[in-house]
Amino acid sequence: MSEKKVMFSDTSLRDGTQSLWAMFTTFGMHDAICEEMDQVGYNYIDLPVNAVNFKMAVRFLKENPWNSAHLFKEKITKTKKMLPILECLNLIEEPGPRSVVEFFYDLIARVSGADRFYMMSNTRNELDRYFPYVVPLARKIGLDFQPCICYYPSPRTTDEYYGDLTKRLMKFKPDAIWLKDAGGLLSTERIKTLLPAIQKEAKGIPIDLHTHGMSTNQGRVVVEAMKLGVDCVHTCIPPLATGSSHVSIYNAMHNAKVLGIEHNITNVEAIEIVEERLNRIAKLENLPVGVPMEYDHGVYSHQIPGGVISNLKTQLGQLGIGHKLDEVLDEVVQIIADMGYPIMITPGSQFIVSQAAVNVSTGERYKEVLDCMIETALGVWGWEDAGVPWMDPNVKDKFLSHPNAKSIAAKYERKKEVEDDDISIEKLRASYGMTNASDEDFMLYEIMKGDTEIKGLKPPKTYYSGKEPLVMLLKELGKDHDISRLQLQKGNSFFDFRQK
Repeated sequence: MSEKKVMFSDTSLRDGTQSLWAMFTTFGMHDAICEEMDQVGYNYIDLPVNAVNFKMAVRFLKENPWNSAHLFKEKITKTKKMLPILECLNLIEEPGPRSVVEFFYDLIARVSGADRFYMMSNTRNELDRYFPYVVPLARKIGLDFQPCICYYPSPRTTDEYYGDLTKRLMKFKPDAIWLKDAGGLLSTERIKTLLPAIQKEAKGIPIDLHTHGMSTNQGRVVVEAMKLGVDCVHTCIPPLATGSSHVSIYNAMHNAKVLGIEHNITNVEAIEIVEERLNRIAKLENLPVGVPMEYDHGVYSHQIPGGVISNLKTQLGQLGIGHKLDEVLDEVVQIIADMGYPIMITPGSQFIVSQAAVNVSTGERYKEVLDCMIETALGVWGWEDAGVPWMDPNVKDKFLSHPNAKSIAAKYERKKEVEDDDISIEKLRASYGMTNASDEDFMLYEIMKGDTEIKGLKPPKTYYSGKEPLVMLLKELGKDHDISRLQLQKGNSFFDFRQK
């Protein structure tokens, strides 16, 4: 083997489930696999512990997300853990004061045992507006800092653009930098010049590659990146790998071996155990299994990220227009042009996809305009990368003359005031009547803006891993009256179970 070495990290729990299972990731699923994942030897494990995951758990899964956060700290003890820090606590809903943002991330880091955080750097003006605040916050909490350079193809995003962005990031002294390809739009030709441009300005800071499978170039891009000396590649374990998700850890290891490059994975048996349990869960819950996709040149037009496409399909089905997916994708292409070719990544990608679905469902383009599109035209979510200077003038005028535009603009100004508010956590607790509540209960109340949905939480569902005691197996078998007899034998020991 050569002196080269590549590190592999895992994002099955967060981006794998987001890409393929529409964020359907429960406590029981985490409990079934995370202890074994800790034995694999990953560089780090990406955790689903941001405010979006919390809302998903409460609103749709009826689970308390703090249970999973505690579980990660309890069962992932060898491997470093990563969490995302987003622009504000509630992302695209009501803003929160910075004291709440700081309180949440300090709490989630302590509860989950997270060691690192990552944050997008060239969307929503975060580099200028949020990094000077968020990076010191994370450092105070004790987290390593890994900013994401978000790739998307456009006439503006040249190698020089990304090199300059890397140079600007370096003043924040990152511990590593991600090249984040959320849409799976990198090609081998592009990465041959792009990665060296970033490496040159990074000056030895480790570079992670985070790329999805939408274009089907994923495996080849990973190979080319390893040839160029990328330091870390993000992977998933089947059935949460491939498709619109990330490259399979098996494929990544195989190709590293072919290239003569060493890696950090030491326990393949643990991966196989996790794979078997995930496949069993997928079958039980009727969840899709990641499979290689056929090449679709359309991904370079609609640019929908891998983590958004599964949610789009789910939501179209809920609206009863699942059969109109192709129409929605075509509409996305038109809206991207109308909006000045913005970067298709959170939250802009969700905005455009949602507006496309509305356009198709109403049968008329922009008959109904979502508030988030008006916010985008106002510059709420950034300027150049949001496409604002290049928006179609007629579309921009339509958005800014909308009856909601004035109130949205006023709301944006109030948002900035709220974010800069130095209200204390104690005062906020008192305003909710939660002076004596636990930190976790208070924070969940703040995230959900009340306890209406929290009152509907149920005990988490569990999945059997095969390690449970025999008495538990018999108890569960007793619930199935179709099973009348079971015989177990190991060596000379023989057990016969019967029920009437």
